[in-house]
Amino acid sequence: MKRIAILAVLLWAASTTVPAQPKAYFCTTEGMTLRYERHDPDGNRHWWTQTTKVNDIQKQSDGSYIINFTANVKGVKVKSPVKGDVNSTAFIHPDGTVDINISEAVSIAAKQRFSAFDFTASGGTSSLKSTIQPGEKLDEIHGAVEWSGIKYRIDYTARSVTKRETITVPAGTFDCIVVKEHKLEKAPLLKRDRITYTWYALGYGLIRHDTFFTDGRQECTEQLTEIITHN
Repeated sequence: MKRIAILAVLLWAASTTVPAQPKAYFCTTEGMTLRYERHDPDGNRHWWTQTTKVNDIQKQSDGSYIINFTANVKGVKVKSPVKGDVNSTAFIHPDGTVDINISEAVSIAAKQRFSAFDFTASGGTSSLKSTIQPGEKLDEIHGAVEWSGIKYRIDYTARSVTKRETITVPAGTFDCIVVKEHKLEKAPLLKRDRITYTWYALGYGLIRHDTFFTDGRQECTEQLTEIITHN
């Protein structure tokens, strides 16, 4: 009889346990830092080191999550695109779809360098479902940052999942989906046209990111080199 009572208590406890947060193609461990290095294709020229730290995760009443994270880039052979920490937010829906506003992050980084200007971000929300499969087409992303009559546009088109692949990077081995995109950045006196391939793993997000010129020549590669878990 005592064993039955204990079993009943255990079953009740299991039934009332708060369900785990949905798996998403983003880092979902509070306090974790992901360290990346960007190099030229041959690995001879170290462009920069980037770190992304998950500061806190807030569960919402509808089962979604808000993830507050900080990104930083330290230039080595190439000037860093940011001046300091860039604080951003990722939103994870109950089904594991992750949304990130790219335009907002660009606006924050620009404000660091040019504090005298009033930057306005629009559009630019990237969505990635946790259930996507090879062959699926993804929604286009169109964003803009404006200041003093100047507009910087960033467009991701021809987005698709090309394959599922297990890859090994300095930080370990990961089962990934691979997303191909056409990325175009435009502003006065600026046009940057590239094709990118990005490897994403559930629970971690970006694992590797390769950038190519439109003629097929590879420009650079970025890989996850270290995972740091803080107590």
